Amino acid sequence: MVQESPAPLSSEEFASLLEVSKGDAQHDIPQLHWERLVAMGYALRRLGVLGLTDAGLRRLAAGDDQARSPTPTLAQ
Repeated sequence: MVQESPAPLSSEEFASLLEVSKGDAQHDIPQLHWERLVAMGYALRRLGVLGLTDAGLRRLAAGDDQARSPTPTLAQ
């Protein structure tokens, strides 16, 4: 089975995804973030409230890999 990598999120978008996981966060995150999270399938807006989808839970479990970039080491 081929496992696809999670869609890239900026550090700020990932932080918004984390806020959504805490519940009642639609007022705490930028509108562009929740719109993108919904469009990507990570969140669902139902009756005016954002909630995580299964894909959103999996994305959180995958972590914020966009914020962590490997630092090259120089051999001297």
